[in-house]
Amino acid sequence: MSARTPTVTDPRWHTDDELVTALRAGDTEAFRALVDALHAPLVRLARMYLSTAVAEEVVQDTWLAVVRSIDAFEGRSSLKTWVFRVMVNRARTIARREARSVPFATEGPGLDTHPAVDPDRLVHPELGAHYWPEPPARWDLRPERELMSAEVRSLIADAMQKLPGAQREVVTMRDVEGWSSEETCEALGISAVNQRVLLHRGRSALRAALEEYLDD
Repeated sequence: MSARTPTVTDPRWHTDDELVTALRAGDTEAFRALVDALHAPLVRLARMYLSTAVAEEVVQDTWLAVVRSIDAFEGRSSLKTWVFRVMVNRARTIARREARSVPFATEGPGLDTHPAVDPDRLVHPELGAHYWPEPPARWDLRPERELMSAEVRSLIADAMQKLPGAQREVVTMRDVEGWSSEETCEALGISAVNQRVLLHRGRSALRAALEEYLDD
């Protein structure tokens, strides 16, 4: 098992190895720290697939699974992404059973072959793909507080809900939760190429919605 960045911020556990050892020893403080760190983002992601009430149940079931399966954790990914992978698999299974499912990232970007906007619009001359080459019209003329207003946040939230499920998964983990591309791939069980395509398409759609609002 590799010594990875700790899942929780606590001086008692400097690495995942130390935290996993504590969990296997039945350390309730270690388990509480893990829950405090990951429960809220787990619920936020579960709500992408299920109602709030069912999402909460799925996350509770995930914690039970973590306790029961911690001895089987092999450290091939970080502890955090392993926990999220357990939850995502459970949430997807229930969503499909309830006929609530939408195309998820594991099913590949081929299900949606048409990008929201021209992909060339998200290519920076120096930074490369996935970066805006310049801000949408009039951004520099508007105060920052307007861009962060409740109206704009609501617009972005609505646009997120309209994304295909696979794109919404990846954008949520990368841009809302702040996960790295590696962590996102591990948690969702997708390839790096798949992740990049889905992130590009999702960001393109969100930018198009924001540009339309600012140009209105």
